[in-house]
Amino acid sequence: MTWISPFLVQHGKFFIFLVFMMTSCQQVNADKIGPKSGNPIANYEDTTHIKTEEIVPRKTDPGSLNLFGYYLRALYAEKNQDVVSAAEFYTESLAQDSANEELLQASFSNLYASGQIIASSKIAQQAEALNLILMLGSEPALAIASKEGDWRAVLALSDTAILEGGSQHIGYIFRAWAMYNLDQKSAAISIFETLSELLEEQKIGDAKFVNLFIAQLFILENELSQASAYLSEIAINRETNPELTIAVAEAYALIGQTTLAKKISGFLSENYNQEVMHRWIEERSNQQISDRDKKYFLAQSILQLNLFTLTDDTIQLLERRAQLAQFIANSAEISLPAGYFTLFQLADDKNDFENSQRYFNFIKETDPRFQVALMLHLYQLKENNKTLEAINKLSAYLSENSNKPILEELLADFYRMNNQFFNAIKMYESVLSHKPNSGDVFRKLGVCYQKTQQQEKAETAFAIALELNPNDSSALNYLGYWWADEGRNLDQAIELIVKAVELYPDNGYYADSLGWVYYKIGEMERAVLWLEHAVRLTPDDAIIHEHLGDVYWIVGRPLEARYKWQFALEMYSDAAPKKRVFQKIQSGVSHIVIQD
Repeated sequence: MTWISPFLVQHGKFFIFLVFMMTSCQQVNADKIGPKSGNPIANYEDTTHIKTEEIVPRKTDPGSLNLFGYYLRALYAEKNQDVVSAAEFYTESLAQDSANEELLQASFSNLYASGQIIASSKIAQQAEALNLILMLGSEPALAIASKEGDWRAVLALSDTAILEGGSQHIGYIFRAWAMYNLDQKSAAISIFETLSELLEEQKIGDAKFVNLFIAQLFILENELSQASAYLSEIAINRETNPELTIAVAEAYALIGQTTLAKKISGFLSENYNQEVMHRWIEERSNQQISDRDKKYFLAQSILQLNLFTLTDDTIQLLERRAQLAQFIANSAEISLPAGYFTLFQLADDKNDFENSQRYFNFIKETDPRFQVALMLHLYQLKENNKTLEAINKLSAYLSENSNKPILEELLADFYRMNNQFFNAIKMYESVLSHKPNSGDVFRKLGVCYQKTQQQEKAETAFAIALELNPNDSSALNYLGYWWADEGRNLDQAIELIVKAVELYPDNGYYADSLGWVYYKIGEMERAVLWLEHAVRLTPDDAIIHEHLGDVYWIVGRPLEARYKWQFALEMYSDAAPKKRVFQKIQSGVSHIVIQD
């Protein structure tokens, strides 16, 4: 099952999240047999409760940090992507060196990224008083002026933003919406068209998405045919950014074209729940457009502009723009699920479990993004050693939302990861009734059969998996390793593992399997060669070090054997393998050892 993130579909970075294998068994170590297996600015603005705050540094006492100490702490926090702590320490540094341009920029940037829009605006004003211009410095002020409905101020600030390279595109967005709110719709359309031309000139993707923003102006005016005309120029297909697909479907729903909206939603991947999507489209089609939608469209356009124009240079700005959009939406008491979804994914990318969970809680089950968010949320729980909690949550959801093969497969994966193999078998067999040609599911089912001592069923499942996909390296490696570990079908085992290694020569687990099968057939020179290679490829895996230690002992290299076993002992966390390796350190091995 492939997880496709809504961001950076065109990029191979953390997003897109966005392509990583979330529920498949491509993580070979998970499928191998055996044990491998009073803070910053205390009252900063929460994304749901915006408040105006003063940046008041803590009173320093004789034992407090000096300027250099705060600066070092800020740098450390930045390195760990902790923007809240970085903002605190840079602000503390500013209290002692208020005219330092580098500190002003760093404090501003981290306050902005953490959603402290008012505080960051004050830092920008402080810099301006010193005749210093901060990168993106006008953006928080633009959001505050928009929040207060001061559209003349927005126009003036947008001039500054447009001239400042990093804020140029955002400047056009704010300027267009300021013109519209000043009853100059034609001027607003002209500005959006200029933005589209600029994006085309700069070769930043397909700029046709800007038609969505123009269509929204006509939706606000209830000029539905004009809105439809602009929407029709936006091409939607299976490769389209999911957020653009959702936004265009929503726009069609708002002009009453629900059938077309549902058709467009069909281009979303199976990670999205079409039943929920269709209900959401029906709800949106029945909602009356009001003045509050002006702020909704403004906030949405700020976020979408960044999502649809992401490059290697601008991805670092996404969190700030998402916070900016969320600030505007929250100030008008408007829900912006796309904003929370973006911040949720960004927090996950930084391994910020606490904030990712907080943002997830704002995404409602009725939102079309919920199932995608749920899948990632559950995977986060698993990564934080809360697999049982993930199982319970997903089981509860499936009890009310049946016939969801993608979620059933995910639940089966969690059962398997939690060693609940019989539950996993039941769920995988159910999934196969919907996906009878899924080699991934047959492979994972084979793992569970093997773990429950159902050897014949396991080998049949692996055979089907390899028939469906002869290059399934996980199936090749698992079956070959299993046979080698039990000392049977060794010639076939070597063939399978060699093919896996040929497919992925830099995979340490496959190299370990090949070394282990050579060990089993007594080819010690080859065993040493491949196991040493495996350790170089995957130096943090305990069982590979243990394997190499075993071979070193057999070939008469006891000091190196004990050295590797000691490595494994320190890496293992479970008692059983620790005990096994400790015994080896004490007594060595006298024969080829079959691992449990």
